[in-house]
Amino acid sequence: MKLIPFLLLGLILPGCGWARIGDTIDELRKRYGTADRLHDEIGGLTVVEYEKPPFSLKFKLLELKTEGIEAVGDMSRTEAEVLIARNVPLESFTPVELEDGLLKQTFFVFFSKYLFNSGTKAYFLKGKLEGSKTAKVLIDTPKMQQYDKWLKGLNEKKELDNANIKIDSLEKPESTSEKSRASGTTPSVISDEDDDMACPPDIFRDRNAVSGGAQMGQDATFASMGTAIGRYKHKLYLGIGSRWNLKVQQSIHQIGVNRVVIKFFVNPDGSISQLDVVQGDAKTILGQISADAINQSSNLIGPFPDALSSRYPKGFPWQLAFRIY
Repeated sequence: MKLIPFLLLGLILPGCGWARIGDTIDELRKRYGTADRLHDEIGGLTVVEYEKPPFSLKFKLLELKTEGIEAVGDMSRTEAEVLIARNVPLESFTPVELEDGLLKQTFFVFFSKYLFNSGTKAYFLKGKLEGSKTAKVLIDTPKMQQYDKWLKGLNEKKELDNANIKIDSLEKPESTSEKSRASGTTPSVISDEDDDMACPPDIFRDRNAVSGGAQMGQDATFASMGTAIGRYKHKLYLGIGSRWNLKVQQSIHQIGVNRVVIKFFVNPDGSISQLDVVQGDAKTILGQISADAINQSSNLIGPFPDALSSRYPKGFPWQLAFRIY
């Protein structure tokens, strides 16, 4: 890493007209004039945006001071480092770490990460198109990093709450039957017995998606909701899927395109046992995440209802497929 030239940039370039970490809205207005866009977000964050060709600038303010900066435009790595040098306060400027690598996103692929002695982090993200200079610079203080962590946790909790609401609001069995009779069709059913052992329901996700949740396979409609085992499997399927998605979100950049099928046994008390990866590699990240999601769903739905318990007094085997494409 070339720390000395980068450090010199910080020594010779401060105060060159760019906004800096710690600036207030008034100081931003003095530098750039009236904002093109200004809006407040959850948790007391104020976002101020400017279009200043060749850059689009976004300043993130907490407690009325700039704690995060984003700049998108045509720039080389050297130009990005100059931009970082002009924005990071001089007293925290000593770079203590540099990391280069790949970033699996929709547009930006290559990244350089700079860590400063104050805990401030900066990133240079480069577009994947060959010869393209379009890039992004991100600068986040420790306070901004803490806010991002809080917001991520809040969004994950909201997604889990929504999944639980969906489980609790499943249709009554008679409503599914009535809909089938009204349409005059017989829906494609995942069998109460062994069909889904041959063709397991699918939970999947696009690894290149920047955001979004796990998707439930279109073949897993559980049209057999009119049966006790169909209703129970549907609830368990959604519960496992919601937990799997949270884990995948945290590790998506480490998971390659992959598929695993896991067989397990559902006991009458609602617990899950006898996990066995019957297709794919159990030692991969996807295999471990998928098995954890199943284990964490043990006892989630509760004991079998009477109708299910009478038919399956010892429980039943099941299997699910998980894939990243």
